[in-house]
Amino acid sequence: MADEPRGSAVHSSATHFDQLSNVYDELVGLLTGDVGRYAIDHLIPTPTSEIVIHDNACGTGLMTAHLQQVASQTGTSAKKIHATDHVPSVTQVMQQKASRHGWMNVEISVMDSQELTLPDGLFDLSITNFGIFFLPDPQRGADQIYRTLKPGGTAVVTTWKERRIMDTIVEAQKIIRPDLETLYAPWAELWSKEETLRNVLVNAGFRAESIKIVERRTDAIVEPFLGDPDMVARAYPAATKGWTEEERARLGKEMLRIAQERDPQGRGAGGLYSTAYIAVAKK
Repeated sequence: MADEPRGSAVHSSATHFDQLSNVYDELVGLLTGDVGRYAIDHLIPTPTSEIVIHDNACGTGLMTAHLQQVASQTGTSAKKIHATDHVPSVTQVMQQKASRHGWMNVEISVMDSQELTLPDGLFDLSITNFGIFFLPDPQRGADQIYRTLKPGGTAVVTTWKERRIMDTIVEAQKIIRPDLETLYAPWAELWSKEETLRNVLVNAGFRAESIKIVERRTDAIVEPFLGDPDMVARAYPAATKGWTEEERARLGKEMLRIAQERDPQGRGAGGLYSTAYIAVAKK
């Protein structure tokens, strides 16, 4: 998700994710992780022990964690996983996971996705899970994905089509603090169009006929939120910036009311789900 109040500087994403690093997995990561895991499990071949993988804009390492889980089930770990992100604090969280779980085949680096200091044709598989639209220049990021991929390699790139949960947060913000700016994602409208994702990949060098884009709805936030509406205020500080503790305590309850009014039959799921685009592109 990673929205900020209107007026915030674009590509203060580093600051934003720095603030989210220790709570990312509790809220935003539920959504992004669910979509990314689906892509790995259903849209690409099971990774083998011979391949080299790039977890690009890796964040706290949700994709690497799932790749390692798959490896534990199949008995074949990737030869190497390079995990890179330009935000030091999230790579530190990932490094802690790697140490805790003994990920011996994982190398974690602080690196800008627009300027990867990695050789041409290194990767058999490159995964950029909800990272490309945060870049100041997404096309440069796509160019780097293509450059670092081997001929015959596969790129997986995910973006958001719609995020009902963000709409619900914004509605609640307007009710509780109408005097403050609401959350806003300057990239959201452009990237809600499938052609934006397709075009950036084609312009990077991928052939149009080698790109497949599917939609995937995620309800991963629904049950956790219904069980604990306060999770948003706790795990997404940008949503309540400048609020009192009393106002923060109202956010979840207001969101729950709005969501359930919108979708009473589904207990509010219609106001909480998100839909992603998943691109699978072959070089």
